[in-house]
Amino acid sequence: MNRERCKTKYFYLIAFGLILTLSGCDESEDVVRYNYIESHWTAERVTMDEQVQQADPKTILTQCEEQELVSEIEGEALTMLGIAYATRMPFTEQDGTTYAFTQVAYVEGESLYALCQSNHLEGYRAVKLETRPDFLKDEQGIEIPIRPHIESATDEARDTLQRKDSIYEDGQGQIIRPFTETLMTISPSFNGVIEFGIGDEGIYHPYFDFAPYLVKQDTYVALGYDVSTNLPYMLLSHDGRYYGTHPIHDSDFIQGADHVSVRALVEEKTLDPLQPSPLYELTFELDGQIVTKKLSIRFHPNALLREPSAVEPMSLAYLHRSAYQPNVPFYYPDAISLGHDAHERLIEALNEASPTKRVGESGAYNYLTLFQGNRGQQFELSYHKRSSKLDVYIKEIDTERQFKLTSEGAETFQDVFPQAFE
Repeated sequence: MNRERCKTKYFYLIAFGLILTLSGCDESEDVVRYNYIESHWTAERVTMDEQVQQADPKTILTQCEEQELVSEIEGEALTMLGIAYATRMPFTEQDGTTYAFTQVAYVEGESLYALCQSNHLEGYRAVKLETRPDFLKDEQGIEIPIRPHIESATDEARDTLQRKDSIYEDGQGQIIRPFTETLMTISPSFNGVIEFGIGDEGIYHPYFDFAPYLVKQDTYVALGYDVSTNLPYMLLSHDGRYYGTHPIHDSDFIQGADHVSVRALVEEKTLDPLQPSPLYELTFELDGQIVTKKLSIRFHPNALLREPSAVEPMSLAYLHRSAYQPNVPFYYPDAISLGHDAHERLIEALNEASPTKRVGESGAYNYLTLFQGNRGQQFELSYHKRSSKLDVYIKEIDTERQFKLTSEGAETFQDVFPQAFE
């Protein structure tokens, strides 16, 4: 008999312990679990012959997040295979903080690489891939050199430059005339910046970047001048049809110059990294003296980022009246945001909520969306008004997990979103 009692007691102890364990798991379950919300993103893959396909945004957003970053792309020439994009538009019309953009370029050198760039990072990260993505299995791609090449432009390009509408002007009567004989063509490079500077030891200023989406486009550069001030300008175009104007950074040109003449110093050249190459010679009159200066071009390769991003992802929260519709921003007061200093209080209140099967009634604001970097989480809300308190129920939209905020959590919720309960 004693043995049977011991067995029964032992059984109840095990059962009670299991109940406590399961109960503990439920109560310690984090409500806030950020993930990639597909409806927030527009994602496309583009081959070099401009075939466009819809893509899974998570694949693009995590392409360079889950593998070791490489510090160098190996190969004298690379083949650009295709590009993938993921874009998240602003959640509200008045606040662009949630805008995000990630681009992945797929290139082959001695190995296959994915190069990733995001709007919140300066530069590219790169990882090696074992195989091509399916959408690029049969892609021939476009070969691009590691270093850019510069040469004299064609007569056709010069004729286009002379068109009356080819140069953008300031709209205030400014008239820019080109020195058509200075027009040069710069072939695209893999990754880097083109800089221009005056003098042998002048300060070099960046004028444009090479980017994967420009690999099929040459860049055109020439000199021009303002007819009223004689101030010289750089003329730049990415399509050979329309040119932007950029002042030349040199103190002698601040007040303009007299009798400016120019000549090109090179007909064809491949640019070596960080090596200045004289491109133009400018001769002009300054305070009665004839002055000659050289304008040089320099290619500055961009180093790949070698470490994971140290930038803290932004954390935001929005309470909104209706469900989110892709690419349709909310206007105030249909969506209200949470102050940064209150965000931790909200997350704590959510994570202290308990699982429940109960739901309340609809209120003025029935949805909550959280953001952390490129990830987020969506909840549907309901409420139950009691004599002196308000119960707040939340249901995660993707998983349909349901929770009830604690009394303190419900008070915090009302405190951080006071506009919703006025």
